[in-house]
Amino acid sequence: MEQIDFTALDAVHAPNGWNFFSHLPLTYLAGNSGNSSSSKAVFDIASHKNVTKLPNTWLSCSSTDGWGPLSETYNDLTPCFLQGVLIGGSAALMVVVGSYQVYSLRQRKPSISNRVGWQFFAKLLLTVLQVVFQVVLIATSSQVGANGIIHTSLVLNALATVVALAIHYIEQYKASIPNGVLLFFWLFQVIFNLGRIVNLQLRDLIHTQFSIVIILSTVNSLLILVVETAFPMQPVGSGYVKLYKKSPYDTANVFSRITFDWMGGLMKKGYEKFLTEEDLPALPEELRASSTSEEFNEYWKGQQANGSSLFWAISKAFGAKFMLGGVFKGLQDSLAFIQPQLLKLLIRFVNEYSESVKRGDPIPLTKGLMIAVSMFIVSVVQTACLHQYFQRAFDLGMKIKSSLTSVIYNKALVLSNETKQESSTGDIVNLMSVDVQRLQDLVQNLQIIWSGPFQIFLCLYSLYGLIGNSMWAGVAIMIIMIPLNAVIARVQKRLQKTQMKNKDERSRLISEILNNIKSLKLYGWEQPYLQRLNHVRNEKELKNLRKMGIFSAFTNFTWTLAPFLVSCSTFAVFVLTQKDKSLSTDIVFPALSLFNLLSFPLAVVPMVITNIVEAQVAIARLTKFLTGTELQSDAVVKAPRVTKVGDTAVSITNGTFLWSKAKGDQNYKVALSNINLNAKKGHLDCIVGRVGSGKSSIIQAILGDLYKLDGEVTIHGKTAYVSQVPWIMNGTVRDNILFGHKYDAEFYQHVLKACALTVDLKILPKGDKTEVGEKGISLSGGQKARLSLARAVYARADVYLLDDPLSAVDEHVGKHLTDHVLGPNGLLKTKCKILATNSIKVLSIADTLNLVSDGRLIEQGTYDDIIKQENSKIRQLIEEFGKKKETSPSSEESSKKNDKSETGAEELKDDVDLANLDSDSDFECGSLRRASDASLIPDEERDVEEEPVEVDEETKARKEHLEQGQVKWEVYKEYANACNPFNVIVFLSTAVLSLTMNVASSVWLKHWSEVNTRYGYNPDIVKYLGIYFLLGIGFSAATLIQNIFLWILCTIQGSKKLHNKMAVSVLRAPMSFFETTPIGRILNRFSNDVYKVDEVLGRVFSMFFANSIKVMMTIGVICFSTWQFVFLILPLLVLYVYYQQYYLRTSRELRRLDSVSRSPIFANFQESLTGVSVIRAYGQEGRFKFLNESRVDRNMSAYHPAINANRWLAVRLEFLGSVIILGAAGLSILTLKSGHLTAGLVGLSVSYALQITQSLNWIVRMTVEVETNIVSVERIMEYSRLTPEAPEIIEDHRPPQEWPQQGEIKFNNFSAKYRPELDVVLKNINLHIKPREKIGIVGRTGAGKSSITLSLFRIIEAFEGQIDIDDLDTSSIGLADLRHKLSIIPQDSQVFEGTIRSNLDPTGEYNDEQIWNALELSHLKEHVLKMYADRDTESEIPTALDVKLSEGGSNLSIGQRQLMCLGRVLLKMTTSNILVLDEATAAVDVETDQILQQTIRSEFKDKTIITIAHRLNTILDSDRIIVLEKGEVAEFDTPANLLKNKDSLFYSLCEQGGFVNNI
Repeated sequence: MEQIDFTALDAVHAPNGWNFFSHLPLTYLAGNSGNSSSSKAVFDIASHKNVTKLPNTWLSCSSTDGWGPLSETYNDLTPCFLQGVLIGGSAALMVVVGSYQVYSLRQRKPSISNRVGWQFFAKLLLTVLQVVFQVVLIATSSQVGANGIIHTSLVLNALATVVALAIHYIEQYKASIPNGVLLFFWLFQVIFNLGRIVNLQLRDLIHTQFSIVIILSTVNSLLILVVETAFPMQPVGSGYVKLYKKSPYDTANVFSRITFDWMGGLMKKGYEKFLTEEDLPALPEELRASSTSEEFNEYWKGQQANGSSLFWAISKAFGAKFMLGGVFKGLQDSLAFIQPQLLKLLIRFVNEYSESVKRGDPIPLTKGLMIAVSMFIVSVVQTACLHQYFQRAFDLGMKIKSSLTSVIYNKALVLSNETKQESSTGDIVNLMSVDVQRLQDLVQNLQIIWSGPFQIFLCLYSLYGLIGNSMWAGVAIMIIMIPLNAVIARVQKRLQKTQMKNKDERSRLISEILNNIKSLKLYGWEQPYLQRLNHVRNEKELKNLRKMGIFSAFTNFTWTLAPFLVSCSTFAVFVLTQKDKSLSTDIVFPALSLFNLLSFPLAVVPMVITNIVEAQVAIARLTKFLTGTELQSDAVVKAPRVTKVGDTAVSITNGTFLWSKAKGDQNYKVALSNINLNAKKGHLDCIVGRVGSGKSSIIQAILGDLYKLDGEVTIHGKTAYVSQVPWIMNGTVRDNILFGHKYDAEFYQHVLKACALTVDLKILPKGDKTEVGEKGISLSGGQKARLSLARAVYARADVYLLDDPLSAVDEHVGKHLTDHVLGPNGLLKTKCKILATNSIKVLSIADTLNLVSDGRLIEQGTYDDIIKQENSKIRQLIEEFGKKKETSPSSEESSKKNDKSETGAEELKDDVDLANLDSDSDFECGSLRRASDASLIPDEERDVEEEPVEVDEETKARKEHLEQGQVKWEVYKEYANACNPFNVIVFLSTAVLSLTMNVASSVWLKHWSEVNTRYGYNPDIVKYLGIYFLLGIGFSAATLIQNIFLWILCTIQGSKKLHNKMAVSVLRAPMSFFETTPIGRILNRFSNDVYKVDEVLGRVFSMFFANSIKVMMTIGVICFSTWQFVFLILPLLVLYVYYQQYYLRTSRELRRLDSVSRSPIFANFQESLTGVSVIRAYGQEGRFKFLNESRVDRNMSAYHPAINANRWLAVRLEFLGSVIILGAAGLSILTLKSGHLTAGLVGLSVSYALQITQSLNWIVRMTVEVETNIVSVERIMEYSRLTPEAPEIIEDHRPPQEWPQQGEIKFNNFSAKYRPELDVVLKNINLHIKPREKIGIVGRTGAGKSSITLSLFRIIEAFEGQIDIDDLDTSSIGLADLRHKLSIIPQDSQVFEGTIRSNLDPTGEYNDEQIWNALELSHLKEHVLKMYADRDTESEIPTALDVKLSEGGSNLSIGQRQLMCLGRVLLKMTTSNILVLDEATAAVDVETDQILQQTIRSEFKDKTIITIAHRLNTILDSDRIIVLEKGEVAEFDTPANLLKNKDSLFYSLCEQGGFVNNI
């Protein structure tokens, strides 16, 4: 059960009694004091002549009333009990506990100094006065004959007051909150002294000096209490303290903590305005993630040696407070069983009173009223205990959540490869969201495991006192239920496990769809993936949920039937066996109350057992993850940095590395074998090799990401790493470059220039403050690569590991980066650089070259050495694809450049004009000092420090939409419609029916017991029992129908519809939606919100309705028995509604803040998992752990008040409930004189009043639960109404089957934008591409090359103008038709989890032969067969085409993924005549590239091909070339013509790329 704490079902305030007190000494209930003298002067010494004189020791009782506790004569507490036992006891306690407080306060180091104000002196003065009063009392005690125990207690009280004085004095200097022991001491002084005054008044001793001093000391105690609570200590210098937010809980006194008054400030604020994150109070110190994870880690790490138990680690770290909560729970349980005993006494009193009226001598009502007051007090104390218990339980839940979330995150940063392959990102996120949540939910009710049996024991014990051996009939039925329970739990565990598996599968699929959404749209594959999703959802997940629903309905049926069978069988046995005793009202109602109490543990214990079972599954999953293998700590030896250029900075000697450590006796998967590599400071080492040969693996080995089997790796100094797929964080451009280092403006500018980013920043809307979106989604491929490089350069590390950063940038930019960053004059000239690359150009400036093939280094040497060797493979590569080493920019050239930069930069027509950027080569980089780390500040405090940034539309789009105020009615309507209104009505009517039967059975019992009381025996047993039995069965059957309707026909129906709608809507959303929405946020809707609609919402609704109906019926029953109750209920209802509204507003916003602040945790988590190797390489783990902790704290600071708002409300409502009990009992006693009240009616109305508290509490709680959870429906609906793309198919505008036959493309005056609010990216483009023409597109990064292809596919729609293909306007046909007819190899090659076959052909339209053919042409056939040969023998993989690819295609290299995309296109060859290659072979080495270009040219010779290229050589043989500049066509002609014109842009590009001489 989600957030429900069982205050409701709880035994709170159930009727119960004194009878087990009769076994205790000192407790004579109705005055068995053996002393029935009715003389008035109880204290009077004179009257002692006629009393047997007791030996007058210091503990004796010399009063005529005896020990009591009730006085026969006055019907109040006897003086010995009140003034001796109670006051003496509390004073003795104060002396002991108070002395300890004095000791511990004196030991405490003063952390805070308080102002010494008037309050301090007033308290001391009043306390001194109190001491004086106590001394006077001892002196005058003889006036009232107070000797023996009464005298002793006066002396103790004087001592206690002295101790209090000491505490008052010390706490001023050592404490910041009033001392709890003190507050209670003064409270009890006031209460007991008031009792004493009543005592003396009744005994006519009120005029003695003793009594007057007592009255004075009572007033004085009250004054001290008021000063201590209302005017707390003021710390000095509170201005400074304001800055550092402290939790109101940490500064609250004990009364405020019991009544949860410390929440008052927030509740008021929430009532007046909508709460925002800024209004949230700070977390209490002990709940902060940093302290909880430290505590947990200490115990978790401490036990690693002898098998790790998560359970013990949590228990040791956080168990102590929780056990204290258990003490409160035990107290609350015991008090709950006092209520039925009091009810029994009340009914007896009513019977006695009626008897005495018949005799004509009515007894006084004092005793009855005292019973009513006792019920009230018991009820209030019970409330206080219960909520202290709950608070501790929830605190433990929060500690578990925050510590485990941090620990899982920290673990994920050091996972080894094999553990990573076992658990995908989705699974790890699930551990965090689902499994940790399971543990948190369990803790809320965990104590039921012992408290349940304890309640059952108390209940049976009380029942035995009430009806003797007949209770065993009931016990027998309960025992039968236990094995049934075990079976139920087992089945539930099985279903639960399946459910978890299905949920994992669905969240993986969705996460994959979202990650690869661009490819899905380009290929037009939304439908097959939607079908896969629907299959998992409807056929697996909901089918299992349906089973779970039916199962839980039957479980519920047995649980409603059980208590009923118990009471029925017990009464039957009683009536049949005890012929002489009548089943009277004073037996039936207490017994019913006890049975009601019994139903709670019986219903909840099995549920908690289920929770424990679920938690065991969760603990097992968490333990498996937390004990998973980590990266080798010793894989890399870190050494201090070297200072001289030419010293070795990185060395690998005889290194053999595995992909992952083998499990059992499997064969090793060797990644690299026998590697020897030395890289020196100030040198550039290049690693070249074919696709999948192991270039990136060498870099991973140096980073320590591979498992080292043999050899040694040493790194001197700090590393910086540029990954092959740039990892961009969701933040600003500047955040991405600084990456946790301090901002150094001058160097920052140098870095931007060197990495050619200055121009891009001018284009971006807010410069380097622009948000780049998740995975840098709003940047082009080249920009991402350069941003990633800039991050490395800015870090000023010692060793640079660069994994092919040049593949994604254009030739001329590549050259610029080579000159300004990597080259002999670049920013990094003094650093050690290792570059894995496919770019042959760079080799000419390298100091050492390494060739990798099949995981071995087969050739090494300097550039010059290699060029001399005839048979060198590297030399062949260079000769074939590169050019000879050029002399460094010659002197003539540089002088030309200098002239140019002097003439000023105005006339530069080119954007990334390199001349402009050239100045930074003069920057003396020998002196680069390391970047220093910025200090760690949590997000929320960082916002305060930075200057405010105005919020524009863009940022708003990126912020998660947050509803405020009441959930709109149409959301409920929408949900009811999804659930089918007819079924909802059936459900509601069965609910009313079942509760009506429940009340009817109680009324019937009242009637039966009154008949028995009247006759004195039990007539017509069969008739009465039979009807009672039928009513009970009817009630259970109605509940069964209600539950089945709820699950099968309402909620599952509803959640199916809602999920389907959302899935379709998200998949049909335009790309701009995914660019502005982080994936984590969408995933959150699909996991968390769907889970709530699936499993929580229905349950919450049904509880809400059930309790509302129950309360109406209860009030009806009470008003029927005492109509005066109406006057009490009306003001109470007003108060109730007021509290509810007050609470609802705050709670609703708190819950929303909670769910909104949860998204960043998951988003950040997912992001860190993808970039984990980058985070590790830069040594930034600490910063990311810190950020994660501050996000968890931020979420907890919304969750903590949300939970305590529940407590705040419950304490207040239960107090109202206690008033209702007082009202029902008190009124029935006061109206006894009218004579129409029978004992049965009193019993019925009071036993119902005892139940009302929790129902009232429950209703408010459920209103909020309903609101909170219906928010999920609201959020799902929000995503079901996204503006979709153009329709997939327009029926009356379908293109001909064989279209496009020619492949002719015309752009007519075409302009386009990415999103309506952004600028135009393509301006007035007019192009005519002839059929079967081969076109190359070149241009600088961000010139709009990819935008052209995206417009062809209508990923971005025309702003004006149109595109015609074979004279058909593409905007007039459906998207699916258009995209299926075109082929593309996209820039970011995306591979899906699944098989090779499903990756190439998800729609299943091609046969094996065609697929193999495509694989062969795309050069993947060998690799696929190799993967098939290396497969695990256990796994069932029928053919090589069914080989599994892991999440994101991580078991293929990036080049191989691009080949996969080529394979997809080759399959479609027959149906498509237009092919777009968007930098298709950027990540492939030159040789493979050449083969592929040939494949493409031969296979697609009669198709139109549009190629966007970074390597100019791939397009030099095109028919025509388009040069784009700032979104416009600058040049469009044949390569030859463009090259003839020396002023053409194309010529300058070729010149920079060094192609002019070759051509």
